[in-house]
Amino acid sequence: MSFSDLVGRRVLVVEDDYDQAQDMARAIEKHGGDVVGPYPDIEAAFLALGKAALDAAVLDIRLNAEDVFPLADVLREKGIPFFFVTGFDRDVLPKRFRKEQIIRKPIAPFEVLIEVAIRISRKASRH
Repeated sequence: MSFSDLVGRRVLVVEDDYDQAQDMARAIEKHGGDVVGPYPDIEAAFLALGKAALDAAVLDIRLNAEDVFPLADVLREKGIPFFFVTGFDRDVLPKRFRKEQIIRKPIAPFEVLIEVAIRISRKASRH
């Protein structure tokens, strides 16, 4: 795993906190990744999912009052690796997502880069 794994990779960012979304997007782009989004709501993220090939996704668990889990289900079905960012405890996750990685807010962009690079590297090694 290295940040060079991000070059040219498309990463969906779904986060409703504008500042955190921008910090994540800038960090990914700084290391050569292409950010899809960031999107502050699940509806916009679903529209993007239908239009773009993705290599990984960063998902805030709660988008305003809406949970991101339906989007996570579709990403899983499509084989697109993802992880969650949240201020909530792990117990908010439905049982089907309890083994997924969570980064607790407030987050450092470096943490996001590491998790995105890990997921892209794992996906590439499976193919």
